Amino acid sequence: MLPVAVNVRNLTGPHTGIEVYMQALLGALAETGRLDITALSWSRVGLELPRVREVVPARRPDMAAGSARATLWKLWFDHWGCVRGLPADGVLYHGMDGFLPFGIRRRDRCVATVHDLGWQVHPELYGRRLRVMYGAQFPWVVRRADRFVAVSRYTADDLMRRAGVPSSRIDVVYHGLDPAFDAAQPATPPTEGPYLLAVGGVSPRKNTRRLLDAFVRWRERGGEARRHRLLITGLSLDRDFLHQAAPPEGVSLLGYVDKAELPRLYANAAAFVYPGIYEGFGLPIVEAMACGAPVVTSTTGAAPEIAGGAAVLVDPFDVGSIVGGLERATRPEEAVRLRALGRERARAFRWQDAASATIDTYRRAAA
Repeated sequence: MLPVAVNVRNLTGPHTGIEVYMQALLGALAETGRLDITALSWSRVGLELPRVREVVPARRPDMAAGSARATLWKLWFDHWGCVRGLPADGVLYHGMDGFLPFGIRRRDRCVATVHDLGWQVHPELYGRRLRVMYGAQFPWVVRRADRFVAVSRYTADDLMRRAGVPSSRIDVVYHGLDPAFDAAQPATPPTEGPYLLAVGGVSPRKNTRRLLDAFVRWRERGGEARRHRLLITGLSLDRDFLHQAAPPEGVSLLGYVDKAELPRLYANAAAFVYPGIYEGFGLPIVEAMACGAPVVTSTTGAAPEIAGGAAVLVDPFDVGSIVGGLERATRPEEAVRLRALGRERARAFRWQDAASATIDTYRRAAA
């Protein structure tokens, strides 16, 4: 049994991309029965997984979320507080969120998952505080990690180009697919007419403002396009958008949507539109394909790699290109073709495979 430790305090808050990855991979790793996992946090998460032991080395005091004090306490826990809960005899520490504690012991081996280097590639999409935090912490990860897990070949290439990490220290391990997104789920015609689906709220990184412009321009063509709505899930709203009186006609902001509801939204969408500026993986692409939605995504980042030829690719910086992608994906014959290709492509992503490959990375790091 290989002893592994993970800081899981992310799982005490809202679940977005990194939290989905962390929870799914932990579950798949635990199911192998090949690891003794210590899950570190500032409060109990309630994982209840085989051979996973939850340890609370320090409890987070009550404080206002987002305050300077809360941020400093979080940094202290991530770099020094969580280390208090490590097994005494040494351990393999996996930084699933992409970071490693400054206080990690010399006897411990380290693996870091790198989800993307977007803060370096497109710093304009990130707030100053995030850029400063990442810039201060990531050089330590590059020096201290024995091995890296890159979630795509694109991210692995970024690690080599931008951080100087040799390819011999990097393993590419794709995400898996949650069984909730079942390719066999039947689609039912929506009662309020056809719709396009987008996720991630309104944010610069998701390129939502260009998508809104493209949707308005596409609807203005009239005909069948005029009947379509655009549904956007997610809580993010950029500050400029907040000052607008209302979203364009035909656009609905759904806010947070429970995971149990997402498969239905995917399956009934005329197309899933994901023209992000930069993605290190892009799990919603796979989820939409598994549910049978025709996918429109970007030519940039890891999106083409993950789509694997089963999506319409558009230039995310060109509104006209996005308009063309909407037009193409909603043509009946093209939609049928994309649905079949997408379902086949989605079968390539399994958390069991991700767990097996990650354990191989652990063995290499520990050797």
